[in-house]
Amino acid sequence: MAKVSVSQFVSALKNVGRPAGRQLQFLKAHYDAPGRAATATGLAKNVGYKSYSGINLQYGILAGQVGAYLGIPGADVSLLVDLVRPPSVTNKEWLLVMRPEFAEGLKGAGWI
Repeated sequence: MAKVSVSQFVSALKNVGRPAGRQLQFLKAHYDAPGRAATATGLAKNVGYKSYSGINLQYGILAGQVGAYLGIPGADVSLLVDLVRPPSVTNKEWLLVMRPEFAEGLKGAGWI
């Protein structure tokens, strides 16, 4: 996936527009997680989704919007997070580790 700078994320996120509701809640929860690492299931429980699929869907939509703005065809969730396959560390589920540039972009765009 293409390397995206903090300033590019800020610009893209401002263009996409600040989300409301659960999407913003799970982004904040992920941003605040230790090491900015969390499972989709944990984030889902945190914001009241029934399963991890809501997190996957919302991250996928956001990645597509950011990628479209930045001219990155086929952008997927890996634009925003690193995916750690189980059991790479001690994880039983996939870990989503928020990319530092994306985290700073969230802050710079005023989402966090």
